[in-house]
Amino acid sequence: MDTIVTETNILEKVHRLALENQIAFASYKLPDEPEVITILQWKTQPASISDILSLEGKSGFVFAPFEMDSKNPIRLIQPDLIMRGDKFDDADFNFDTILSENTITSKKTNQKHSPEHYEAGTKDYMLQVDELRKMIGESVIDKVVLSRISIERKPDNFNPTLLFEKLQKAYPEAFVFMIYIADAGLWFGASPEPLMIMKDKQISTVSLAGTRVFKSNEIDKQWGSKELREQEIVTEYIDNILKKSGINKYSKEGPVSHRAGNVEHLKTSFGFAGSEIGGKPLNFLEKLHPTPSVCGLPKEMALDIITRIEKHEREYYTGFLGPINFEENWHLFVNLRSMKVVENKFFYYLGAGITSGSDPYKEWEETQNKKSTLKNIVESLKGE
Repeated sequence: MDTIVTETNILEKVHRLALENQIAFASYKLPDEPEVITILQWKTQPASISDILSLEGKSGFVFAPFEMDSKNPIRLIQPDLIMRGDKFDDADFNFDTILSENTITSKKTNQKHSPEHYEAGTKDYMLQVDELRKMIGESVIDKVVLSRISIERKPDNFNPTLLFEKLQKAYPEAFVFMIYIADAGLWFGASPEPLMIMKDKQISTVSLAGTRVFKSNEIDKQWGSKELREQEIVTEYIDNILKKSGINKYSKEGPVSHRAGNVEHLKTSFGFAGSEIGGKPLNFLEKLHPTPSVCGLPKEMALDIITRIEKHEREYYTGFLGPINFEENWHLFVNLRSMKVVENKFFYYLGAGITSGSDPYKEWEETQNKKSTLKNIVESLKGE
């Protein structure tokens, strides 16, 4: 059994207190950063925001859905307390403060297995892939990302803080998160994909598409034409967004192989000065989301097809999340390699990019491989 450090013991107490009292929080660790940040909001519920541009002038932790609507709005946790590692920003803070000042009066939310959590089996998913593949071959559509949900039983004596801790250790180069909002649920993830980073007045984003199983003895193996085309589609999309935004001076590096757990992707990185968008990052973000890596191209057609073919709601899967305006920096990541806890079940959200060259069974296998990012860690918790 792993020895849990003191920081985790304190964090576990914070998590337990928050979950028991329906207090919103987000714990996260940025890629290759040593410190976990936890923010809590207990005096009010996190704000519900209808669109990206309405985030103007706000700061906090953003939890945005794939598609914004009244049922799944953008949520913004604005901290009443910030915890860095095992230290609170408020040196006089004690745990009784949360309970004495907790003014939230919402009733206990019972999230149950419903049609929006439809689980597609192997045959169902492969039939959907085949339908999409034919549709793409007969139209101007280049790519559609097809997602599914896989449902697993939550282990007995599940320790959410330990899962969060183990995800950090297993995926140091990912954005690892644990987030809870009473009416949005408890989510975990280890996302490999930055959507928009703004740090020291520089902005960066990536094109991350094309997936295969990582094999250490095949590092120099050539990528297949299907994966190269997937990467090219997303890269061209971001190129066009940059140009339409009047951004002419930007760096572009890649594509290169980028490992994310037991799979690897093709990645192209973009960077430019914040001054290129006149200090309006939200306008750029609005054009960027959702990228073809989680939706498809053309975007509007892909969104329409996804709505018609997928039998579940993505909710916050393939949306984006992360801190904005924290010390003037933004760290927004795509909500990938994630799962939601509903009662005694884990709902793994999985997806694959479908093109005319897709093989239905290989696409199913790709989603299975992505699932193992989280499931392998969950399995390692048993008996601890």
